[in-house]
Amino acid sequence: MARNANIRVVLARSAPAPPTWLARTERALALAATAVAVALHVRLFICAGPLWRDEINTLAVASPPTLADIWRLLERESFPLLPYVLLRAWSELRLGTDAGLRVFGLVVGLSAVAALWWNRRRFGIAPPLLALVLFALNPVVVRWGDSVRGYGLGQLAVLLAFTLVFEALRRPRPITIALAILAAVASVQTVYQDSVLVLAIGAGGATVALWDRRPPRAALALGIGAAAALSLLPYLGVMARAREYRLVSIEGATPGHLASVFGRALGAEIGMGGPGRLLVLGWIAAAAAALVTVALRPRASRRRRMLALYGLLVLAIALPAQLVFLLHVGFPTAPWYSLSLLALMAGALEAMLQIASPAFRLGRLALAAVLLVVVTPSAFESLGLRQTNMDLAAAALAGAGRDDFVVVSPWFLGVSFNRYYAGAAPWATIPPLADTSVHRTDLLARQLQAEDPIGPLLTRIETTLQAGHRVYWVGLPAPNVARPPGRLPPLPGPVNGTVQGIYCANWTLQVAAALKEHGDAAQAVPLPPHRPPQPYERARVWATTGRPGQVW
Repeated sequence: MARNANIRVVLARSAPAPPTWLARTERALALAATAVAVALHVRLFICAGPLWRDEINTLAVASPPTLADIWRLLERESFPLLPYVLLRAWSELRLGTDAGLRVFGLVVGLSAVAALWWNRRRFGIAPPLLALVLFALNPVVVRWGDSVRGYGLGQLAVLLAFTLVFEALRRPRPITIALAILAAVASVQTVYQDSVLVLAIGAGGATVALWDRRPPRAALALGIGAAAALSLLPYLGVMARAREYRLVSIEGATPGHLASVFGRALGAEIGMGGPGRLLVLGWIAAAAAALVTVALRPRASRRRRMLALYGLLVLAIALPAQLVFLLHVGFPTAPWYSLSLLALMAGALEAMLQIASPAFRLGRLALAAVLLVVVTPSAFESLGLRQTNMDLAAAALAGAGRDDFVVVSPWFLGVSFNRYYAGAAPWATIPPLADTSVHRTDLLARQLQAEDPIGPLLTRIETTLQAGHRVYWVGLPAPNVARPPGRLPPLPGPVNGTVQGIYCANWTLQVAAALKEHGDAAQAVPLPPHRPPQPYERARVWATTGRPGQVW
């Protein structure tokens, strides 16, 4: 009896203390934020509709019959091999339709939300409250993470790599090390710019191990990063060719431009208004609180102090590394480029705040509650937008005949128009491109160097209108022109995106002038009632009718 009593005393002393009201409130609010995040993903799944041009481009690269064929097309896209292999496998399940691919995006997006909770469990820390409201409720993260691209897979892999590398340093068991390597390799094999984030994770982990006076574990952290880096060696030729093909897109990114786009990624995206700006302020407040918390060095277990230092170092390395990488690459960026960085920031800030005092935890709770209430309605509205209305624009041309003609502008909208248009009228982009199944910037470069790239297009427009038929304009509105602009000479060699934009604008003006000179005033072609699409692909349709018998 006495022995049993002693056992009960020992068990009672080792049992965890009952959760405080603060811990219970944190958990309840985190569960509420999780429910809202799931609802936002489902909202997008229901409303996103057809694929937009970048998603179609990714699907086209994933569709050839063999992996060798996919490998040859990688230079036409922005990702390593892994996203295309997964999409190919998904399509083999007869889920390659628009609706089936939206299911793929939903699974990826919800997996990232689950990863936040899995990280919390592996770290043995409080619920990921701020990570949920800042990252998982961000409509930029939901929309573009769930799109049929590699960005959602990239953010998922980075979240897992962040946790597993720290786990491998704490308990370097073979299975943990293997999983950490797998997550790091998956990160760089999903999104190229994840390589700088894996570098930050490896360097941060190595520094923490050295601080803990364990050089072998520092070498382990660097070895995990090296394994990921080595897995990119086969892509050196692909990346070199891709850069050559995409010279026409390089504009020379500036720190100001990158900062503006990053602010939109943090929440201030087009259409979010005040709640979006509040979300950005929430990120800033969380980062400031995390930095102050680490600087105050509150009393905490050694494991939690190591975790907080790990989060600080990873964040301090990742932010400038990403900036340098994007400045070096030079491509015009968009908010979705930052999804993996946002995921890593969310994980790092949670790690740093795990040593916060009760006062900071109260502030964290209040900030999360305010953001949850204020951001949710705007995020819900934002995620009700379609990904595109090009399917409706293409359907509006059902009455176009074989003797009519369709012009698509700008040229990059040709990818989505090519997928959804099934009418009888022939069509072309400005300038005409021989292949519109994917974004062929190499063909655009050839047109920039051609003697008269849109001469045949102008002739086709003139003859169509002269015969009394219609020319349809699909895409952005045709510009108003008083008279045709002067024609530009062919370019002697590779050019950047700024010059490409000048030439494309000139060609567009020439086409608009031809329509004005040889046809009646353009009339808008109505599209069926529909939810507005997101701002990156909103197409409209106009029709210009020719005047038969007129001699020019």
